[in-house]
Parts: sequence; structure tokens; C-alpha cells
Amino acid sequence: MMLVSLTQASDHLRRDTADDDNDLILKIEAASAIVAGYIDTGAGDFLNTAGDPDYDTAGDPINVPRDVQAATLLVLGNLYMSREGGTGSEFRPPDPMSQAVISILAKWRNPVFG
Repeated sequence: MMLVSLTQASDHLRRDTADDDNDLILKIEAASAIVAGYIDTGAGDFLNTAGDPDYDTAGDPINVPRDVQAATLLVLGNLYMSREGGTGSEFRPPDPMSQAVISILAKWRNPVFG
């Protein structure tokens, strides 16, 4: 599942190469899964019954709200920036679900009461 296109991701990351497109697609899919998992049932507004967005003839997602795409790009940026993950206590990669992402996605989440 990809909530943003490869072109959107490349533009967001200001990439000027296609050498690592396969790696970027993997990260787009991971970022999309993180966002869709976070909003859970709220994603039903723009995902089909298979849990995927609809795609145009070029394979780019359609009908995904812009704020969901913006949040996905922010998560993607964090995943792309810390490609190697953390090693030991000297380096802790940023949490891909930053406060900005949580704020953007707040309206898509169904409240859970404990």
C-alpha cells in the first residue's frame, strides 16, 4: 500500500536521483502502513475493502486526503533520514510518529476509551 506516489516522495525528500527508488518504495510502503495503522478505522474513508487506496493508471494513489499524505511524507522523511536505525545508546533514531504527524492525524483517529 502506498498513500503517496514515488514522485511526491522524491519531491518531499528533494532527491535528484532514481538510484535508490526500490529502497524509497519500500519506505513509502512502511510509512503508509504506519499512518494507516495509526488511524486504523478512520482510514476506511479512503481505503478500499482490501485496505488499499485506489490507484490511477500510472499506479499513483488517488482519493487519499492531503493531510494524510502530508503525515505520510513526514513519517517517510524520518524513515529515510535514519536508514540504518540506531546502534547502541549513542544514536537514537527519531520516532517516525512525531508530534506533528500525531497532530495532523488527530481528526482521523477514533477515540479509544479505557
